[in-house]
Amino acid sequence: MVVDDEADFRELMVKRLTRKKYGVSGASCGEDALALVKDRIFDVALVDLKMPGMDGLELLRQLRNVSPETEVIILTGHGSTETAVEAMKMGAYDYLTKPVDLQELQVLLEKAVEKASLRKKNLGLTAAVASENITSFHGMLGNSPAMVRLRSLISKVADSASPVLVEGESGTGKEMVSRALHFESHRAKAPFIVVNCGALPEQLMESELFGYEKGAFTGAGSTKPGLVEMADGGSLFLDEIGELPLGLQAKLLRFLESGEFRRVGDTRLRWVQTRIIAATNRNLKQEVKEGNFREDLFYRLEVVKIQVPPLRERSEDIPLLANFFLKRNHPHKDFAPEALAALQEHSFPGNVRELANLVERGALLSDGEQIQAEDMFGYSHGKAMDTGRPETLAEMEKRHIQRVLSYTGWNKKEAAELLGISLRNLYRKIETYKLTAG
Repeated sequence: MVVDDEADFRELMVKRLTRKKYGVSGASCGEDALALVKDRIFDVALVDLKMPGMDGLELLRQLRNVSPETEVIILTGHGSTETAVEAMKMGAYDYLTKPVDLQELQVLLEKAVEKASLRKKNLGLTAAVASENITSFHGMLGNSPAMVRLRSLISKVADSASPVLVEGESGTGKEMVSRALHFESHRAKAPFIVVNCGALPEQLMESELFGYEKGAFTGAGSTKPGLVEMADGGSLFLDEIGELPLGLQAKLLRFLESGEFRRVGDTRLRWVQTRIIAATNRNLKQEVKEGNFREDLFYRLEVVKIQVPPLRERSEDIPLLANFFLKRNHPHKDFAPEALAALQEHSFPGNVRELANLVERGALLSDGEQIQAEDMFGYSHGKAMDTGRPETLAEMEKRHIQRVLSYTGWNKKEAAELLGISLRNLYRKIETYKLTAG
């Protein structure tokens, strides 16, 4: 939804976003926008800050109440940093200064739509958990001793101001743990902001984290606060912290020690109360030994460390999780007994994410109401796929990555998420294995 009283700009945005395959509606004022959300759900709303009658901030406030699933991006031609920060604290996803850079808008829209999609999944997860009476803690399912210990630790450290390092293999749910840390604390009503350190180009990382002043570099047409500032009073989740460049690690260390930072191109020190939660699937101690991660930053982050258990260490939760994932999207299907047995015997290198994908694959490929082991794994339980020479780990990885890329139509972002690796890591593996779409 594009909400702007300038008809020419509004119509231009509607046309251009429609060409990008978005479903788009326009509204000339806040009242018309509120009327639209009564009839349909919008993933994202682009809202002009200055409008006659109801302004952008008031519309944002009302959208938070009547359509909380909608992510709001504020548009302003007035470059008011204070107003933009106020909008972020009220729940806006981000803001852009007019004239709008279409490439920047496209990136923001993709991220906002992804967040809206995640929000819908979480709402569905909450409803399904309630209907099935499954033990859940901020979406974390499982009754195993490992999960009981994990939930207890989160509750103990949630209110602390100390940084937290969340470690665990890919697909174990490190972001879910981080969200639980935030929403279990007194910061629950303040922003929880996520940044993937492996997805942002190195040259943009500093300005994304700490913000920049107008004219700080080519293309900096206005002042923009960084994510550290926008999360003031709340939590900033740094996913894949091991990907953070060494130069920026020093600046993050200074912020952790003092709460102070400078925007790019500014000499003034600023201070905020933002809690840092970092996550990694790397062995940071080994990264320190190899000179890839600062030792002082590692020990500063490790004040509180939470280790998320892999699925193989809580195999008693597998039937509960598998049935939950199945009933969420395919309520009329069920597992054959041998299918559940196959799941419990599987080692799950991709952890909970792999389990969810296997269940979805089985539901889609099964012919009847009952899912068989071969529907999920591609072969009957207990039978090898190939009686020839066993593959090396590299050969298995190459074949699996090629299969996932083909499955996603070579959508690398989606493939990286399914594989549980960073986009940068996926590009390296594509180059290493010389994979092609053909």
